Amino acid sequence: MVTEVLLVAVVWALPAVAFAVWLAVTGWWRLSDDEVGIVVKRFGRRRRDDDPKVSLYGAKGVQAAVLAPNSFEFLPKFLYDVHRVPVTHVPSGTIGVVVAKVGRPRPPGRAIAKHVECDHFQDAAAFLRAGGEQGRQQEVLVSGSYRINTRAFTVITVDRPEEMARERLTEADLTDVDVEVGEAGVVITRLGGKPDPSEVGPVVEGHEGFQLPWVFQERGGRLGVQRETLDGGGRYPLNPWFAHVVKVPTRVLILEWNREPKPGDNLDVSLEQIVLDVQGYTVRLDMKQTVQIPPEVAPELVLRFGTRGPDAQTPVQQFVQKELAPIVKSYFRRKAATYRIQEFITKYSEVSNDLADAVRQAMKPIGVRAIRTTLEEFECDQQDINDLRRDIANQEKRAELESAELAALTKREAARDQIELQRMKVREAEAELALVEIRALVKLLGPAQVATERIVRELAKAPVPQVIGGSGDMAQQLLGVMPIAQARDMLMTLLDQNPPRPRAVEE
Repeated sequence: MVTEVLLVAVVWALPAVAFAVWLAVTGWWRLSDDEVGIVVKRFGRRRRDDDPKVSLYGAKGVQAAVLAPNSFEFLPKFLYDVHRVPVTHVPSGTIGVVVAKVGRPRPPGRAIAKHVECDHFQDAAAFLRAGGEQGRQQEVLVSGSYRINTRAFTVITVDRPEEMARERLTEADLTDVDVEVGEAGVVITRLGGKPDPSEVGPVVEGHEGFQLPWVFQERGGRLGVQRETLDGGGRYPLNPWFAHVVKVPTRVLILEWNREPKPGDNLDVSLEQIVLDVQGYTVRLDMKQTVQIPPEVAPELVLRFGTRGPDAQTPVQQFVQKELAPIVKSYFRRKAATYRIQEFITKYSEVSNDLADAVRQAMKPIGVRAIRTTLEEFECDQQDINDLRRDIANQEKRAELESAELAALTKREAARDQIELQRMKVREAEAELALVEIRALVKLLGPAQVATERIVRELAKAPVPQVIGGSGDMAQQLLGVMPIAQARDMLMTLLDQNPPRPRAVEE
C-alpha cells in the first residue's frame, strides 16, 4: 500500500519536476557583446491611457527597458519573450540622427521634438517619463555604439540608405562638418526665434559650436545666418535638421582675369580676359587681384548672397561675379573713354596703381581686404603698338632696377654713417669711463697734494712729459700725458705701495 502511494506521488511529481527543469533551462537569456535584448511581456495588466505602445508600467507587450549587451538574465519563457537586435553602431566620422516612434505628439508648428535627457536614447523609459515627443530629435549620436530599443527609436546612419531616403537625407548630411584651416564655417540655423532679415543672428553662449540645439534655442538664438562661425581646423557633428554650414575661404585668394578655361568650382570662374577699346585700338590684358575675406565678414557675405546662387554658385563666387568684376569693368570703361592710345602706352603703370586704389576703396565698406592688384602686359591688335609698349616696359624695368640699386646704396651709406656715429659714442663713453676710473684711483691715494706729489715722483721715473700740476682735475691731466692703461697701472702700483687707510686712523 505504501509503495503504491509513493508510486502515485512520483508519477504526479514528475511533470512538476520536468516543468521546473524546463523553466530553469529555458528561462535564462544570454546576450553577446553586440546584442541588445528587447523584452516582450506575454501577459500583464491592461495598458493605461498614459502608457505608450512601448510600456513603462509592465503592461502586456514590448517593454521600454532593454537587456544590455554581454548580460545573463532570467526571464521565464512562458511569461516573456526576448528579441535579440544588433547594437546600434555609428561609423567613425559620421553621426546618427534619431526619430522617436513613441512619446507625446508634437505640438502644431514645432518642426522638431523638444529635447529630453535619456542617456543618448539608451533609456527609453526616461525618455517617456520626461515627456519625450514623437518624431525627429535634436540630439545626434556621434561615432560609437549604443544600446537602443529599436521599437522605440529609429537611428538613421550612413549604413541605412533606405532610412536616409525616407527622411530625404544624404551621406553628406550625416558626416561630421569638416572646416579646414583657412576657412570659416558660416552656420545657418533652421530653428530659433524670428530673425531680422537685414542682420545676422547674434552670438549665443553655451551651445558648443551649435552641437546643442536646445541650448541655442533656450538662450534666444534666432533662425538664419549666425554671426558666430565655426573655426577652421575642426570637425563638428551637427544635426542636419537643425543647421547647415557654408564654408567660406578666409585664406588669401588670387583671382585671375584671363582667357584660360577654369573648373566650375573655381572662385574666379566668371572672370574673363579684359578687352578694351582705346581710341579705336583693341587692347587685351590679364589681371590678378589678391583678396582676403576676414572670418567676421563671412556671415555678411552669406546673408547678402545666400548659400547658393544661379548655377549653384557659392557666396564667394557670387561676390566675385556681382561685386568685384563690375568694379574692375567700370574702372576700365572710364579709362578707355578718357585715354588716348599713347597715354595708355606711357601711363600703364599709373593705370595699375589707380585700379588698385579703386578696388581697395570699393571693397572697404564690404569688409573684404584688397591686398594686391597686378596688371599683366597688354596685347594690342596692332603689332607696332605692342613693340612701343615693350620698349617702354623694358626701360621701366631698368629704371626700377637702378632705383632699387640706388636705394640699396643709400641704405648702406646711411648704415655706415650710423655705425661711425655709434663708434664715436662708444669712444666718448669709454673715455668718460676711463676718467671716472682714474679719478677713483686718485681719490684712493689720499688728499690732492699728497696724491700729486706721489704721482709726480712716479712720473719722474717714466719717459713721459712731466706737466702735472697741483690745480685742476688731476685725472684729466694724467690722461693728457699717458694712455689710460699706463695711468691705471701706475696708480695701482702707488696704491699697492701706499694702501689707503680708514679715515679715522688717518685723522
